[in-house]
Formats: sequence, C-alpha cells, structure tokens
Amino acid sequence: MKRTLADISIDLNRQSGQENLPPLIFITDQSAQPLPEQVIEKLPAGSLVILRDYNLKNRYELAVALRYICNHKKIIFSVAADLEIALAVQADGIHLPEYRATEAKIIRQNYPDYFISVSCHSEKSVSKLPENIIDAVLLGPVFPTESHPETFNDPALTIGINHFSEICKRSQKAIYALGGVNENTAEQLDGSGAAGIAAIRGF
Repeated sequence: MKRTLADISIDLNRQSGQENLPPLIFITDQSAQPLPEQVIEKLPAGSLVILRDYNLKNRYELAVALRYICNHKKIIFSVAADLEIALAVQADGIHLPEYRATEAKIIRQNYPDYFISVSCHSEKSVSKLPENIIDAVLLGPVFPTESHPETFNDPALTIGINHFSEICKRSQKAIYALGGVNENTAEQLDGSGAAGIAAIRGF
C-alpha cells in the first residue's frame, strides 16, 4: 500500500533521531490550499502548522481560527514573520524567512519556549544560523515546485536530493525538506537525514 506523506515523515523523523520535533509541517497558502482547515484535520498530532499567507487581509482572523483547530488537534501552531499576531493568538512559535533569521536570537531570549523555525535556500545560509537557537530549518526547494515554476525547466535552481542529504549530514541542525515534496518525491528522502517534511501542495 502506498505510504502517505505523514507515514514517510514519521519514518524520516525516527531515522534522524529528532523524535522530539514535529515530523510533518504544513505551510498555509490560500492560493494553493484555500481550505487549510481541511488539511489540518488530517494531520497527525504533533505536526506543525505555519500560517504564511502574508498578504491576507483577514490574516489575524485566520490565525485565531487555525490556532483553535490546532490546539484541539494537539498540533503546534506558528505564525510566519509576525510576532505581534503570534503573541496575540498565543501561538506556539514563529517562522522566519531567511533574510530575517538574525531576529531569532532576540526572540529566543524574550520567548524561550517558542518554537522557532527558519527558511533557508542554501548550505551557506544554514551554516550561518546561530547554534542552539533554531528548532527547525526548512531547506528548499529540494525538488521542482509550483511555487517556483522556473525550477521545472532548470534543475540547477533546486537543491536536489543528493546535495540536500549532504547538507543534513554535515549539519547539527534539524533540517526539513521543502519544495516539491509529495507522496511520490518524498520517498527519495529515505536515509537523507531529514528531520521531516514541510509542504504546501503536497497534502
């Protein structure tokens, strides 16, 4: 029987020895997943939901609604790049884009229990992250992805499974595969050292 994304992510998480961290991360995107609550309802407990949707007019209201659902499902809830909203809805953490990764240190000092994740797009950016500050690194795109259509025509614009695996093995940080990850491509991550999977459309 074909394994689900949740099945694969749990196996990867176990292999990496990062079982204290969420194996599966869902990133919201209204254009790709207009009904995020339906995706969240199917996630296993212990997963992580990151509210992205930066330009959504009712972003705060959506944060309130998703926080409620995640709390009920025992799912970690995080807000991307907006500490004010994260605090207002009592989120479990915050997600930072690569260019704001330096903010992680002060956030950790002020909110020591927060789950802090950061997006990265290269091994160099991963290596620059401060030690013992970041809980999860979302590294991508590993595979061609609709979020960046140009990756389908130029594989050099993706990290690729081999390089992704090398980065995981050289880093002490918990790294999640992001970009073009679905039930088919995720099978290639077996043995890569990934702490889990992050996806938008993959669900």
